[in-house]
Amino acid sequence: MASPIFHSIELRRVGSEDENSHPFYYTVYQWKMAAAPPDLVRFCDPTYDQQRKKELTHWIRNPDDKTSCQTLQILFAFSVPTLEAINTLCSLRRKIVSAGAGCGYWEFLLASRGVEIIAFDANGVYPKEMHYITIQTGSSELLSQYSDYALMLAWPDDTDESSFSVDCLSHYKGDCIIHIGELFGETLSFNPWGQSTSCKFQLELLKSFRCIKRVNLPNWPGHKDNLTIWRRINSNIRFPTETHCYFEL
Repeated sequence: MASPIFHSIELRRVGSEDENSHPFYYTVYQWKMAAAPPDLVRFCDPTYDQQRKKELTHWIRNPDDKTSCQTLQILFAFSVPTLEAINTLCSLRRKIVSAGAGCGYWEFLLASRGVEIIAFDANGVYPKEMHYITIQTGSSELLSQYSDYALMLAWPDDTDESSFSVDCLSHYKGDCIIHIGELFGETLSFNPWGQSTSCKFQLELLKSFRCIKRVNLPNWPGHKDNLTIWRRINSNIRFPTETHCYFEL
């Protein structure tokens, strides 16, 4: 596979409106992983040769390599979007508010397909020149204004101690949450709750929402990402004999 060209944000935006092809980032991901060392999966194997583990980890995370997995995640997004994932979100026919949007790559893809989207972040990490779309500066309190939007959370927490995702859940009064990343038990991390949203967030999410749709995503080494769509339980209209939730999909 020929090396894709992505040294500028204009080049990384290529093909975003194509409804029949995978996003450009997916193509870059395929190119990168096609060149992966055959023993890459053992970068975290405690029984493997320590020097070789360092070499494999360097291949993944080398900050000086403009094509390392970690660098590509910074340039595009932590999770790799697929055509199925973008089509699934478009099929919701919902306005979307993205909290902790980072540089806004997923959000840009959705906007290019006609989705009305608002994105915000604390903007403490990604400079403006890395933004794919306009990213407002703001905190979770903004979500109280968007109860008629679906809330998108893509790797919003940097540690399990982070309160951002659970704060978003507290302020959001709408009925649909889009989660991109890892969830409980679906992770290679020692933390069983994964690397994307905190334990507290996931426990609170389960109290009021149910997962109605799942799309598997490509995974960078050490990741187990999925796109999941959650709908709020309508607890106001429940008879004592009922045992199931009803959702209009």
